[in-house]
Amino acid sequence: MVENLRPQQNRSRTALSLFSGAGGLDLGLMQAGFDILACIEIDPHCCHTSRASANRDGRSTRVIEDDIRNVEPTQLMGELLLLPGKLDLLCGGSPCQSFSQIGKRGCLEDERGTLLFEFVRFAQVLQPKVILIEQVKGLLNAPDRNGKIGGVYELLQMQLQELGYELKMKVIRAVEYGVAQMRERVFIVAKGWRL
Repeated sequence: MVENLRPQQNRSRTALSLFSGAGGLDLGLMQAGFDILACIEIDPHCCHTSRASANRDGRSTRVIEDDIRNVEPTQLMGELLLLPGKLDLLCGGSPCQSFSQIGKRGCLEDERGTLLFEFVRFAQVLQPKVILIEQVKGLLNAPDRNGKIGGVYELLQMQLQELGYELKMKVIRAVEYGVAQMRERVFIVAKGWRL
């Protein structure tokens, strides 16, 4: 019976990366022991970088070059041979322009702002154990469509809680982790009820 548990204990943790960019977050997760099963990114140059990195490292990460709204989570789950609740981590950082305090700040009136809720769409199907979302600090006071300050974050929180996730949020300054910049980022960790 102990022998049956050993492969489970030694198995690598699995992750699906949304809005992957050139793979910075993915790289950190791989260093932490995660196997990135697939990454979804619309930018062809970023996808080229991700493919080159996977080939160089001998990884089997599937790079999906497409608008995330065109990716069907149920189909992807089947292609990755995943069952609901078996994915360890759903992660990523959706476009930040609509929440940034520099610029027009369109929030949910800007279609890039609505992409944040793709995490909810994927979580409904995949039921990952944990969700990790990175975003600019402006998300926390971004108004919803009714003008409520902080409404966008509250809506995200409510939708993930309805799926059974408990959220924790922290603002992190990059300089405190050895990065030569003063940027602040919000990290949201949503833990599923199964943990």
